[in-house]
Amino acid sequence: MTIFALNRSHIITMLGDSAHSGIAAFLPRTEGDHLPDVPIISIIDDDESVRTSLRSLVRSLGLDVCTFASAEEFLNSSHQDDTSCLITDLQMPGLSGIELQRLLLARGRQIPIIFVTAFPEDRIEARAMGWGALGFLSKPFETQTLIELIDKALETGRST
Repeated sequence: MTIFALNRSHIITMLGDSAHSGIAAFLPRTEGDHLPDVPIISIIDDDESVRTSLRSLVRSLGLDVCTFASAEEFLNSSHQDDTSCLITDLQMPGLSGIELQRLLLARGRQIPIIFVTAFPEDRIEARAMGWGALGFLSKPFETQTLIELIDKALETGRST
């Protein structure tokens, strides 16, 4: 009898497309252990409970997640190039979400951005959307709306 020791990449290979259906989200992994060919969604929010909730939602979709407590933490990470979609709070200590968007655009980074905020302002929303944001959601928001925006971001990334 032969016993095979399978690591995460072997399991993903065996699962094929089903890895994208959510099964991969439940396989054991450590922070920073990202799945090959699975989009990475980066989440920035200074509220840990919001980061945790969004992380759980995104992982349930079978997507990989990186979370950050601030825009500066994201900018100092290695995930600017591999982020397929950025979900960010608008008002945070340090750089705001809109300042982060402006900085990324100035650096030539075209990451699809979804803003979430507890303090919606029409003029800020207009500016964010004018600069190419995919969405501007007021907390609390409908989960399905966020899922649709993530899907739109991933479709945008596949078509470029």
